[in-house]
Amino acid sequence: MSDINQNNQISDEKRFYAGFGRRIIAGIIDGIIITLIAGFAAYYLGLTEGWRMLLMMIRHEEVRTMDGILVTSALPGQVATFLLVTVIVIPWLYYAILESSKNQATLGKMAARAVVTDLHGNQITFARASLRHFSKIISIITCFAGIFAIAYTRHAQGFHDIIAACLVYYRPEKIE
Repeated sequence: MSDINQNNQISDEKRFYAGFGRRIIAGIIDGIIITLIAGFAAYYLGLTEGWRMLLMMIRHEEVRTMDGILVTSALPGQVATFLLVTVIVIPWLYYAILESSKNQATLGKMAARAVVTDLHGNQITFARASLRHFSKIISIITCFAGIFAIAYTRHAQGFHDIIAACLVYYRPEKIE
């Protein structure tokens, strides 16, 4: 019985937490991938009208439909649908599905050789991955304090990791 505990401690000691820099690189890669996915999805789902109208709103122009009809609502339905799909649904599904998969990582994390686990080193569920994703809002609205916490906490956890009870490990290359 004590041999089993010793083996678990040895494997726990060989784990390295994915640090701030590694996770920023993974985030940049994931951001590029999500942008590409959202762009293709917007095009194929017919949400380009919402994008066009959003650009008109940003430029403080009169918002008009393709037919030239003036839109007077503060947030036109096409813009709301575009934002819902590209800013909320696609990133949520991307992070939650990939982090709860057998790879335990998004494509950016795979490139950075990082994996997301629960506190015991096990694969996380879709629900926990979803909680972790939406908890990033708290990490961001606190002037990114929850993100910068990764560099200063003992287990390299951001607020979103603490809320979802997750750890992000770095997998060094195995040379045999």
